[in-house]
Amino acid sequence: MSIHSKFKYVCSVFLLLITVLAVIAHAQIIISDLQPFNLGGWTIGSGDITANQNICVSLLPQGPYSVVVDGDSQNGEFVLLGAFGSIAYQLYFNDRPRLNGRTELAPGVALTGLAGRRFPCNAPTANLSIVIPEVNLTAASGGSYASTIELLVSPE
Repeated sequence: MSIHSKFKYVCSVFLLLITVLAVIAHAQIIISDLQPFNLGGWTIGSGDITANQNICVSLLPQGPYSVVVDGDSQNGEFVLLGAFGSIAYQLYFNDRPRLNGRTELAPGVALTGLAGRRFPCNAPTANLSIVIPEVNLTAASGGSYASTIELLVSPE
């Protein structure tokens, strides 16, 4: 493996979307527009890898909701898994379609009090973003990495 390819990472986070159409106390929740993050390659010195996407979370009846996310590691941590190890990343959620005001998610811990929107989803209502710090990328072995998360949305 050349030195150049050693530090080039093809990082993809595949999201296991649990499209929730839940009937809990007559509540319906729909998550739409959630797509896999394709993070591309990385070379030393190019900084953090960041990506975000606006999604729609709508509830009927309208009301607050919570989000719980788990990664696919043994402890539910957010890590990209590869043949030669793992790379930790941070995941953020905002109940508005923007980065400003986002909150870092902890695996298995509910983010509560999020502002629900009423059906239908005509426009994005929330933002999901990822940051892979450069220090984590620098410490990793070259190769391909991927991860899956489970995203659960519940009415409050």
